[in-house]
Amino acid sequence: MTTQQIELFLSLANHLNFTKTAKEFFTTQPTVSRQISLLEEEMGFPLFVRSKKEVRLTYQGAIMVQKCREALEAIQSGIREVMNLNLNGDMDLKIGSLEGMDLDIFVAPTAAYFNKRYPNVTISIERRSFGELRDRLDNGLLDLIFTLSFETRYLRDIVYDQYYPVQAGILMSAGHPLAGKQHLQPEDFCGETFILPDDSDSPGRTEELQNILAKAGIRCGRILYVPNQESILLNIRSGKGMALLDNSLREAYDERYCFFPLSREIAPLSVVCAWKRGNLNPAVALYTTMLKERDFIDVFAN
Repeated sequence: MTTQQIELFLSLANHLNFTKTAKEFFTTQPTVSRQISLLEEEMGFPLFVRSKKEVRLTYQGAIMVQKCREALEAIQSGIREVMNLNLNGDMDLKIGSLEGMDLDIFVAPTAAYFNKRYPNVTISIERRSFGELRDRLDNGLLDLIFTLSFETRYLRDIVYDQYYPVQAGILMSAGHPLAGKQHLQPEDFCGETFILPDDSDSPGRTEELQNILAKAGIRCGRILYVPNQESILLNIRSGKGMALLDNSLREAYDERYCFFPLSREIAPLSVVCAWKRGNLNPAVALYTTMLKERDFIDVFAN
């Protein structure tokens, strides 16, 4: 069913005359007749009773007149809204970011650029743990989230884009004995305590940690489980162990910590932007399209 077919149908329902409808649309009577027949064929029922003396609506046609008027108005309203997108129509966009992630690098520049381009969209940003991001995205409390690529296997019914590659590595306190060692090697970490978020926050991390450490030639000692990423950082700073993290964290560049990078061959990782497949918020489509169009956005550019 096309918009033109709907318009032809509504015109014919008004005029009840093929010739008048053809003149209204600057076409021929056989063309109108053919389009109406195709519409009836698609719907599976007759819209008009045709005879040599008259044209009149069937009862199915009478019902469809009102429905088609509503459909046409909805389509035209949508076109008007799109055309006036930059002028009116306030929208909200709720963004979630993994706690600890450096927003100045991974979220704030694009959000600020987007806000300058679409001032009618109100953006809110909140930091959450892995589990909270999943739950709030599922419940519609967040429109899109920035998280790490291994989380996508636990996000349901989503679309996601690889947003930015990051480097995985081992984060420890600057006061840890290994932090000051010259020519530090992966095998130096053998037997150390590694800190992980528990399964309720980030499932599958134990197996992932063991696989990556095995590739690096590191034998894991004890594993300490804590509720979330903020707790991981607290325990690292307290000297209770170290963690497999990445350089999307502010702490990777903080002098109170020491970050030992691992190669991407050992631990490939990236920040992803994810949103629910059924989210029809137009601001989500605008924002994610903008992310794909520009690899780097300078918010201070004109």
